[in-house]
Amino acid sequence: MAREVYADELFIEFSRKFVFMRVLADRDPEGAELQKRYRVEGIPTLLILDSEGREIDRIVGARPVEGLIEELELILEYGSESSPLRL
Repeated sequence: MAREVYADELFIEFSRKFVFMRVLADRDPEGAELQKRYRVEGIPTLLILDSEGREIDRIVGARPVEGLIEELELILEYGSESSPLRL
């Protein structure tokens, strides 16, 4: 996803509105701690957190850029439980 999605101009423009942080759990001790804290079992996993670090939702697995943006927009608009993706 790093080369195909995160470097895509569409995603770069979308991401300007948010704070994104890439953590490599297998290469960074802090990453391993975050993986444990949020119970990340598969890679890639995108965690959507509120300003207090509480998990709103997560996306597990790779997505094409358009699909990822659409999914993130729905999560951010509706939250986890009421998202149309969960119905």
